[in-house]
Amino acid sequence: MLKRDERYELVKPMLEIGKIKSFQDIFKIVPKTIVAADLGTKVDRFTKLMKRIEKFTLEDVFTIARYCELSVHEILELVEVEYLQSKDRIKKMAFPYEQGNQNLSDNSSKSEKAS
Repeated sequence: MLKRDERYELVKPMLEIGKIKSFQDIFKIVPKTIVAADLGTKVDRFTKLMKRIEKFTLEDVFTIARYCELSVHEILELVEVEYLQSKDRIKKMAFPYEQGNQNLSDNSSKSEKAS
């Protein structure tokens, strides 16, 4: 068995009661410095990976799962939630005007129908 920080043991119970809902939530319990050291990576690189979850290797994700005693299914669900959240954030930052334009086109089509 891998030697690990005792805080890893808290992840699974917290997931089961709904306190952990995304991959990032794990690091509220186990500090990223600990996880980065366990993965053999520098904290700066790990922080960059956390911001772009799709850059993590499956090996890293599965290693984190092993340390947390999570199944592949459980960790991949957390990664999926995180990926979709980050994808939405990136899209909103890249295209902040889409919301406004969509409302304008909806209003113009309504006025065209009324004519």
